[in-house]
Amino acid sequence: MKMFRKIGLRSLAAAAVLAAATPAAFADKTSEAYVQANANSVLKVLNDQSLSQTAREAKFSEYMNKFAHMPTIARRVLGVNGRSISDPDFDRYYKTFQVYAMEVYEVHFDQFRGEELRVVGSKDDDDRRSTVETVIKSSQTGKDTKVYWDVLRSQDGASYRVRDVGVDLGGSVLWLAQEQQAQFESFLNRNNGNIDKLIGRINVLLADMEQRKKDGRGSAIKQNG
Repeated sequence: MKMFRKIGLRSLAAAAVLAAATPAAFADKTSEAYVQANANSVLKVLNDQSLSQTAREAKFSEYMNKFAHMPTIARRVLGVNGRSISDPDFDRYYKTFQVYAMEVYEVHFDQFRGEELRVVGSKDDDDRRSTVETVIKSSQTGKDTKVYWDVLRSQDGASYRVRDVGVDLGGSVLWLAQEQQAQFESFLNRNNGNIDKLIGRINVLLADMEQRKKDGRGSAIKQNG
């Protein structure tokens, strides 16, 4: 019995040392505060009736470019092609992608016009990344919708940026950057990695979204590549 008691005490001691050496998996509260403040600032821009449509879109783009790191997202959605694309090709593609991405974000956030987002929780994905869970009422359905934010902290810990946004569509989460990556990567694979053809495809998607807005049909986000 004494031997078992000694083994038990040693095991407990080892577990205590291990627990002390293992960082606690608490979510980053600064990430939560970052999302709370910045997401609501973006929503206020959409609800600002004093702005013209052109001014509202410009202001929305300005806020989103501060909130999310668009160059990183633009390269990420190219998948494996993002690692080999030349700087001149990336610059040409980025000019088009940025306009498209802003349109996609605006369409999704527009359903929350006039509402305020609140943070309900978060989890740490690794040392620098957190997923922040928020809830916001849809002005279209009147129901609470979960919106998730993939947040990355800079290496020096001085700043934060959003890597992706996920909208709960009734049980499944649509991650906007991941969805774009699936479409763009598939398109490039079918077109021998031709970035000019992808730019043309993005311009087609943009034109379709603009036409749907003019027709009052909403915007088709999930397009076949």
